[in-house]
Amino acid sequence: MKYKLAEMVKRAKPGMRRRAIVLREIVPPATLATDLYRSTYARVVQAWIGALPRIEAEYERTLAALTTDSPADVQAEIDGAAEQVNRLLLLLTPDLQTWALRVERFTRERWRGAVLSATGVDLGTLVGVDDVRATLETHIGWNTALVRDVSDQARQRIGNAVFDGLRNRTPAREVAKTIREAVAMSRRRSTGIAADQLSKLSSALADERRREAGITAFELIHSKKAHPRAGHVERNGNYYSDVPGDVGREINGKTLLAPPEDRPGQLPWCGCRSRSVIDLSD
Repeated sequence: MKYKLAEMVKRAKPGMRRRAIVLREIVPPATLATDLYRSTYARVVQAWIGALPRIEAEYERTLAALTTDSPADVQAEIDGAAEQVNRLLLLLTPDLQTWALRVERFTRERWRGAVLSATGVDLGTLVGVDDVRATLETHIGWNTALVRDVSDQARQRIGNAVFDGLRNRTPAREVAKTIREAVAMSRRRSTGIAADQLSKLSSALADERRREAGITAFELIHSKKAHPRAGHVERNGNYYSDVPGDVGREINGKTLLAPPEDRPGQLPWCGCRSRSVIDLSD
């Protein structure tokens, strides 16, 4: 805890009768997910797309010749493409860092605005990027691993299609279709990952801002996605507390519950969020 927002609110508004203040949730724009995809994941996908004509041509030559060393030539094309992507991965970390800092700046500004609007307290001099540096580094490393995994899966699918094709004497046009679909799958997966990672990072940053303000209670807000987890729908509007001793106490007429193991935004594709609840009852 870096500061106690509840005490600051009481000093700023000594005559306030409200027993609790619920801050609005922080909802990042989808454009930030698009930016993550375009600056990192799409570049890896495009590198594989660029390698496909050479792989397809080598497959067709190999299928026609059926020489002993030809399969090795196809493998060499795939390995060469993978090596090119690996070199590209080394250049993506700065772009991931830039993206993470943009998300941090957005959430920090929205957090400051939510607090100011609801309480009249300006946190401008109290919150900064250094407070959440560990969270940013964690998610940068996470995305680095995910980008590499997208490339590895594309390589595996392409390799499987090529060598299954050689074994079965599959026509070149059919194998070309299969490996292009493999890369298309990587593209679709990447767009989903980018959206999910934005949700996860913004949720983690919101939790960090809440904790450093000494706020222990939060309201869970369901994402209202088309295919939600049933348990998450049931949690919508519930109040939770990070302090075990506060569980069972009431705030705003709602009973504080123990937090679920899967916090908002943590599970894959979870779009749930939290709203900080400032307890002024003490």
